[in-house]
Amino acid sequence: MKNPATLVLKHPDGSSRAIIVEPMLWPNLTDTGTYKIYKTAIDNESALFTEALEIDEDKPALPDEVNPDYLGSITTEPMRQQWKYTGDLLSPDEQQQIAHFIQKQEF
Repeated sequence: MKNPATLVLKHPDGSSRAIIVEPMLWPNLTDTGTYKIYKTAIDNESALFTEALEIDEDKPALPDEVNPDYLGSITTEPMRQQWKYTGDLLSPDEQQQIAHFIQKQEF
């Protein structure tokens, strides 16, 4: 997976949550196996992606640690079909849905 993708997570109560899965790439544009997870503008309560851009080329990007849209990252190991979530905002079920989505994209 080389481009960010939108995924809709399904919850047992019938609700859903749209997220962005952004692959982290090596300089040669190959996949690192790590994916950053963000809220989408649809479900975004922070307004970071829905308001005018507050940064420009002269200022650094907002670090993930302080970005209210950042939900964590997932690192996959396709050969062993394993994954590891780093963060504390996604439920185990949401993590599993994301990992399965990523695994499908890798093949």
